Amino acid sequence: MTMQEIKEAGTIARFLAKIKVNEEKACWEWQGGLSNGYGVFNSHGKSCRSHRWLYELCNGLVPKGLELDHLCRNRRCVNPAHLEEVTHQENTRRGLGGKHLSSKTHCPKGHPYNETNNRISARG
Repeated sequence: MTMQEIKEAGTIARFLAKIKVNEEKACWEWQGGLSNGYGVFNSHGKSCRSHRWLYELCNGLVPKGLELDHLCRNRRCVNPAHLEEVTHQENTRRGLGGKHLSSKTHCPKGHPYNETNNRISARG
């Protein structure tokens, strides 16, 4: 085993130690640092998204112009089987796409959203 292989094995072991399997959903949930709900992993002095790091280790580089979509809708999940290479447009279309905003009933200061204190812009 070369020194490079030993270092790589140590990096993989460090990564795997930060995963907890959710048996119910089959998600491999990241237990390390998060940024916007996505796992973050430091490898060889670079910070990267943990799901992408493992996906690329298992499947090769994500082609330019594509990104990974979490089919399980769980941002902490790093299970490569739960990820699919898609365009940004497709990833956005599949996501919540603003649906979470329509479910809000009150502003952050506690005021209700209603016809009296809100207006709808010309764009909708």
